[in-house]
Amino acid sequence: MPLVIFMRHGQADNNVNRMLVGRHLESHLTEFGRQQVADAAKQLKNVPIDRVVVSPVIRAMETADIVCNAIGADYKVDERLYEIELGKLVGMNYEEVVTKYGNLFLKFYDEHDPVLESFGVEPFLQVKKRVRSLLDEIAENHADRNVLCVTHLDPIKAAIATLLDLKPEALYKWHIRNASMTILKQESKEYSLSGVNVMAMHRYPLE
Repeated sequence: MPLVIFMRHGQADNNVNRMLVGRHLESHLTEFGRQQVADAAKQLKNVPIDRVVVSPVIRAMETADIVCNAIGADYKVDERLYEIELGKLVGMNYEEVVTKYGNLFLKFYDEHDPVLESFGVEPFLQVKKRVRSLLDEIAENHADRNVLCVTHLDPIKAAIATLLDLKPEALYKWHIRNASMTILKQESKEYSLSGVNVMAMHRYPLE
């Protein structure tokens, strides 16, 4: 059965600084993040990847560059894999947001939240719709191929949420590690979840 593998970008400067940079502020991979991605790429060499699609955001594209160089593939940019639009929260620190506004991050996983929408944050329902569109396209046009999607935390949670009926609290607590892989299996245009936070074994005790 073919696989659709969602890979989160490697650790970037914004992850270290706990800064919300969203789609448009540049944040590059750290050296540690590059090593995370290199480790993941070694695992991907065991799987024939026929197609790679990537978010247009620089940290995702840097991740895809490392992976594609390792596995001998090219990638295409797909805006459906974009980071969630963070609106007026861009540039703020996580702790600053919580201090000023309470835990808005839990609200991210409500399908619509008027407070978040007042900040210009993309509704999670919209993230799910664009990720679902990509999954439907892969099932229709690449049913016999393994596809790698390099993206961000919330589009990966959206992929999980299309398969599992998880409450917002559960999605909030489910942390997706940098450069980890979430693996979906496809059979007869239907998907099942085969793995979350798949990464090199030496990382689990440390992260």
